[in-house]
Amino acid sequence: MKRVTALVAAFLLGCAACHSDSPQSAPRLPEGSAGRIVQRAIDASGGWERWTGLRDVAFVTTFTAYDPVGNISSESIGLHKSPLHGSPLVRFESLGVPNPVTFGFDGKEAWILRNGLPVNEPGRLEWSRFNMVSNAFWFSLPFSLAELPVAITDLGQQADGATRWQRLRVTLDKQAPEAPCDWFVVYFDPETGLIDHVLSHITASFLTHSLWVGKWLDYQDWNGIKKERRRQFFPADAEGAIIGNLVVEQLVEDVRFNNNFPASLFTKPVPVSGGEHT
Repeated sequence: MKRVTALVAAFLLGCAACHSDSPQSAPRLPEGSAGRIVQRAIDASGGWERWTGLRDVAFVTTFTAYDPVGNISSESIGLHKSPLHGSPLVRFESLGVPNPVTFGFDGKEAWILRNGLPVNEPGRLEWSRFNMVSNAFWFSLPFSLAELPVAITDLGQQADGATRWQRLRVTLDKQAPEAPCDWFVVYFDPETGLIDHVLSHITASFLTHSLWVGKWLDYQDWNGIKKERRRQFFPADAEGAIIGNLVVEQLVEDVRFNNNFPASLFTKPVPVSGGEHT
């Protein structure tokens, strides 16, 4: 179960995966009520003009995984860096560890460096790829709903007692950039327009369970963009009901935009002599 927990943790690190390399001048909205919900979510999160004025992002993320009885099984902290527009490019640098590790995704391949040496074990590279893409994907919501080639359907409202949500089902087109899921349902707070939680069908081959609910919590304003500070992930059923304990929690802090990262920062490093980690 510890292995499953650790692998599921990658799902959390959660896409600035857009289909073009520069932001669109206007949002690409679905027709009807779905388009109005997406537009309201974008406005509530800072607005299209503000989003398209941003080029890249860096933030510190603390990641905590839990065992089946609720005890912390692992905890890590790192610095995420990525462009906000274009196909996903990501760099993730560990913090506070004696042997630094850097994870990356250059748009085609995942790579890992430990103490400056490449790690070429296939399982770790697969984990890294999913990790990086997921981390960027979740950060870009809800703006990416108007950038990605997706089909969006209004599923109508759902209620749980006095709590109500507006729901949109999002299916990614086959031509969409790489993403951690092939479809997901976004639950919006009808009062604020912000995302409350997400039900996702995760496609990672190493996961034994495919449906997950992610809760978006503790919204904060970061230089004009309102983002969730905390995400929590739970196993779920097809109706979106949580069917297990908290598995992963992520904190997103110290968000900084427009860092002018060079493209070379995300490029897979050229192998050098001196060995490799396995």
